[in-house]
Amino acid sequence: MLKAIVFDFDGVIVDTESEWYYIYRDWLKKDYDYDLKIENYLVCVGANSEALFRFLEQDIGEQVNGRDFEQQAMQEFIRRTGKLPPMAGVMEFLHSARKRSLKLAIASSATLNKIQYHLNRLQILDFFDVFSTADICESVKPAPDIFLKAAQLLGCNSEECLAVEDSGNGLLAAKRANMPCLIVPNQITRYCDFQGYYKMVNSLEEVDLDEIIQNF
Repeated sequence: MLKAIVFDFDGVIVDTESEWYYIYRDWLKKDYDYDLKIENYLVCVGANSEALFRFLEQDIGEQVNGRDFEQQAMQEFIRRTGKLPPMAGVMEFLHSARKRSLKLAIASSATLNKIQYHLNRLQILDFFDVFSTADICESVKPAPDIFLKAAQLLGCNSEECLAVEDSGNGLLAAKRANMPCLIVPNQITRYCDFQGYYKMVNSLEEVDLDEIIQNF
């Protein structure tokens, strides 16, 4: 029985993934004359940037000062994402889930402050019952910790929750937590090799929540 829906944030609620890719791409081209392919960027999507920096150091052949760059780029990221709308179908899906008395959670490898900033400006913070983020979990995706913590905070078993993800790392984390996963890829993550998902749609506009509840 479906009791809760557990959303990733970046790339599911707001399309922040694309902006980070463009920021990384432009920086690497300017400072290292390196062309970052989307397929290579995917190693960090849904997780954190450490995997990307390790890959870049191997591929470029020199130390990549990624942490300093991220700190410098944060204001540019905030500027680019500060007016982004919710992803297609998000608002309707949230209202539909609430109408059906489903619990809602955010499960993200990002920090709580960043997530709450966007949810507040979109006026949807109050839709969510709990938040499982990098602040309170020992390991981020693709480890299962963030989804397991979300289920615990919701008072549900993982099998009673539906994860909503956009990335391969997110799907892997959900599978490791034994949480069925609805995949909603975006223009960056559509290049992921998704396998073992519950269902895949182009956007949340396509989801028939009553059908999912009936067949879950």
